[in-house]
Amino acid sequence: MRTLLVVVLLLTMVASGKDSAKAPSHPDYVPNEKTAVRIAEAVLIAQFGQERVDAQTPLHAVSASKDAWLVQGTLHGLHGPGGNFGVWVNKHTGCVTVMERMK
Repeated sequence: MRTLLVVVLLLTMVASGKDSAKAPSHPDYVPNEKTAVRIAEAVLIAQFGQERVDAQTPLHAVSASKDAWLVQGTLHGLHGPGGNFGVWVNKHTGCVTVMERMK
């Protein structure tokens, strides 16, 4: 009985080791600028309304780091620095952080 238990435990350890070694890496949920902009636009419209978002289109995304996109609105007219929308979009998870007034 004890030998059977040891064999089962060994097989379980070997099987779990093989699964983790063969598991493919997960692709990013937000792989490009277009996806980041679409996510940010949806969140901004829900938060601030279509009219306020339209006033700052087009939205632009830049790869701010290996982990995040920064999506910003465009200010039109003679405005001082800052004041546009900013949305951080995590490349790996799609989670967002919204800032109403960027500097």
